[in-house]
Amino acid sequence: MNYIAIEEFCRHYGVELRLIQEFADFGLVRLQTSEAGPTVAASEVKQLERMLRLALDLDLNPEGIDVILNMRQEMQRLRRKTQKLENRLRQLEQERYWNLIQGPQSRGHIVDLGE
Repeated sequence: MNYIAIEEFCRHYGVELRLIQEFADFGLVRLQTSEAGPTVAASEVKQLERMLRLALDLDLNPEGIDVILNMRQEMQRLRRKTQKLENRLRQLEQERYWNLIQGPQSRGHIVDLGE
């Protein structure tokens, strides 16, 4: 796993280390300690960037950031669930369509032709 030094991250984004430490103290991000100082997993950098935007652009505190991130996560979960249900509905509609096209004879049913 790759790690990014928090000091380098802060320098790149022009923020103080104290802000990232505040996120970590609140449990929004997990910091690792290494010889180079605190680091964050490269996989968490996108999330950390979101936190920065929320803090700097909207002036949100860690509690507000936590609420927004949880709502975002819930929206993503619901979006995936909706997509899954839409796919299932599409599949059922296709099955129904093919059953109507093929008719009862193709399904092995005996059809009374009224002769």
